[in-house]
Amino acid sequence: MTILLSCFQAVYNVTKRKYAYQKTADFFAQEEEFNVMFFGSSHMLNSIFPMKLWNNYGIVSYNLGTKSESLAITYYNIQLALKYTKPKVIVVDTFITTDDDKIRGNSELSHDSLDAYPMSYIKYLAIEDLFPNDRAEYLFDFSLYHSRWDELIKEDFVQVSKKEKGAETRTSVVLPNKINNFSDVDIYKENENVNMQYLRKIIEYCKEKDIEILLTYFPYPAEKRDIGISKYVQKIADEYDVNYINFLSMNVVDYNTDCYDSNSHLNPSGARKVTEYLGQYIMENYDIPDQRQNEAYSFWYQDYDEYIDLKIENLEKNKKNLNNYLMLLYDEEDIKYEIKISSKRKIEEGSTLKNLLENIGNNYQIDDSSFEKNKDKTIKITTWDNRTGEEIDTVWF
Repeated sequence: MTILLSCFQAVYNVTKRKYAYQKTADFFAQEEEFNVMFFGSSHMLNSIFPMKLWNNYGIVSYNLGTKSESLAITYYNIQLALKYTKPKVIVVDTFITTDDDKIRGNSELSHDSLDAYPMSYIKYLAIEDLFPNDRAEYLFDFSLYHSRWDELIKEDFVQVSKKEKGAETRTSVVLPNKINNFSDVDIYKENENVNMQYLRKIIEYCKEKDIEILLTYFPYPAEKRDIGISKYVQKIADEYDVNYINFLSMNVVDYNTDCYDSNSHLNPSGARKVTEYLGQYIMENYDIPDQRQNEAYSFWYQDYDEYIDLKIENLEKNKKNLNNYLMLLYDEEDIKYEIKISSKRKIEEGSTLKNLLENIGNNYQIDDSSFEKNKDKTIKITTWDNRTGEEIDTVWF
């Protein structure tokens, strides 16, 4: 029997989907408390970089946002996470108040939110509430994963360490869909949907646990209905006297440079802007300690070193894409760079190139002499690692 159980466990460990476990590995591994926790959909996942919050403010945080996570799932995700840490502040992305279903997207994405948590009474309640017709695959997920042999990849056999404390960098530069005027849209006037009701449950639960809650609505090219709903979230926030940041009403990001895709998500340039704004707001409005001098959190410095390595890897992966490369240089405190442009290269007003150069403060030089040996190129970018001063790379476009 022991051998049979061992074989069963070995097969399960190989065939189960690893995303949820890789994303939460650093969360479960850390014994020290997290001071701030982030929950919500992919808007949260792609918009908040905990490692930037650490470097700039000493905030110890984790991003548990997950693709297509509804507020119904977030309600249980928060309860499950609080079995392992007691933060001072919980930040909740309210984008999914637009939906009237407990589950958004496909079943696979819901597994990404819940799989990493061991079975418990709270997880059982979540499964009963959220998946009445699919209980088996959440209670016994081996039934879902045991046939994944054709899908297995290297990461199924070798543990991959994520370096972003739950966040996820998505690298691209895409022009957005139409941007609607926030002030022209009326507040949502229909009955509250399911996720609005769960938002109320989340607020009440945090108050019961004596944890501060901050609601957010991240920037994206929202439809008019979504803007109206974002205004309704303010009404809920006011009822409970909790803080709410509606980025749709603000000019924190530049949609010409900061979108990963045309209708929803932020790339690293946009995420760094939103993270910086939120970091300032948290430090000014909540009693969050700066942990950078706290010996108990000294291992975060090593984690941040690995995060810088990831930034360098991302540059390497995008060295053939000028737009992506320039976008990744925004707010880059860890990587020094020099940009030289030939006078032959036209930088037209309103072009993506012009916008990206403005995004990094027009930090470039017109220098024809740099292109004598590469006459077919018009842009030269050299990067250095600020930790060592060593050159990372020189790329030509």
